[in-house]
Amino acid sequence: MEFVDFRRSERSRDLGLIFPGWKPGERVGFLSPHDDDAILGAGYLLRAVAAAGGIPSVFVFCRGDAGYSKVEDRDAIVGRRRKEAIAAYAALGAEGDRIRFFGAPDFALMSSLDRRPAGEDGLFDELIRTFRRERISRVVFSSGHFEHWDHTAAFFMGVYSIPQAGDPILADLGPPCEIRSYLAYSVWADFALADDGERILRADCGILAPVEEEQTVRRSIAAFGSQGQILEKTTARDREKRRFGNAYLELYQRAPVRKPMDYAAYFERLKTIP
Repeated sequence: MEFVDFRRSERSRDLGLIFPGWKPGERVGFLSPHDDDAILGAGYLLRAVAAAGGIPSVFVFCRGDAGYSKVEDRDAIVGRRRKEAIAAYAALGAEGDRIRFFGAPDFALMSSLDRRPAGEDGLFDELIRTFRRERISRVVFSSGHFEHWDHTAAFFMGVYSIPQAGDPILADLGPPCEIRSYLAYSVWADFALADDGERILRADCGILAPVEEEQTVRRSIAAFGSQGQILEKTTARDREKRRFGNAYLELYQRAPVRKPMDYAAYFERLKTIP
C-alpha cells in the first residue's frame, strides 16, 4: 500500500507518513460507531497497521438493533450482526480480543458520552481504562460532520474523551498513555469537495491500496449478509468511485487535538503596533 500526504504533496510506502514516528508494535484503536463503519471507512488502514507490525484494536459501540430491513428479522438482528461482525473483522486480520462490543442502542450513542457517577458503568471510564491498559498510541474514529448522529458521537469520543487517557487523572483506571495521532475517517461522503465550486480538499491524507486489498475489504463487507439492502450502494457501485488507475483511495483527516500554541505570529504583529 502507498500513503499520501495531500498537504505536502508526498507519497510513500512508509506508514509513518500519516502516523508520524510510527514504530512496529504500536497499538491503534479504531472507533467504530456501528459494526461495519470501521471497515467501510478505514479498512485499508486497519490492514496497513497489521502489515506494518502494529496491533489494530476495534471498538464497536452500537449493537445493530436498528439494522433490520424486514420486521420479522427484528428480534434476531443483534445476535446475527455480532456474528457477522466477528467474521468480517477476522477477514481483515482483527479477531479475538482485537474486537470489542459495547452494546449501545443504535441512534443513542450520544447519550453514552458523559461520564457516569461513581458505581455506574459507562463508556467513558471503560475507554480510558482500555486505552491505558493496552497502551494504545493512535486513535482512528468516524468523522462527525453530516454523516450520522452515532458517527458524531464516536468523533467526540476521539477528540474529547480519548485524550484524557494521557492525563494524570483517574489514577484508578491505570497509568496514563500518550495518544500520538488522531485521524478521522469518512464512512459515506464527508470529505467531498465544497459545494461553492472551490476545489478545497477536506481530507489531508490517504491510502492508495492495490486491487487485492480492495477485494479483501469487499469480502469483509459481504460478511454482513443481514445488511444486504443497506450496504448494496456502498459495495461495487460506490466503491468503484475510489478507483485511481490500478489502486483504490481511502481518505483521512488529521485532527489537531491539543496542538501546542505558537505565539510567534502574535509577537510579530505586536512589534508593528505602536
